Amino acid sequence: MSDVLKMVNELRDRLFASYGNPLATYKKTQHDIHMSYYVGKLMEEQGHEWVSCKMKDGETRAHYSEQALNDAFLAGKLLAKQDARELRKRIIAEIKAELNDAIDDL
Repeated sequence: MSDVLKMVNELRDRLFASYGNPLATYKKTQHDIHMSYYVGKLMEEQGHEWVSCKMKDGETRAHYSEQALNDAFLAGKLLAKQDARELRKRIIAEIKAELNDAIDDL
């Protein structure tokens, strides 16, 4: 095995040891399934193509490149940041409204 592949495998092992498998006990929601279609469209828009493979169990599955996986991960991170930002804004607006009501009641 080349030195680069050895380094990549060691990095993968260290990251997995650090983060574990958060999907192991996660129960998918309908929203998660819908987001899969969104990510498929996003990958298409980014120019990523998928390869269709027939599995041993007879099912056909789509496989994307490592770069496509990286783009999907990054998109998820960016969407999570956007969701968190919007949630913070709503919380702050609610706190401001409560403070204004409290001041008005003085």
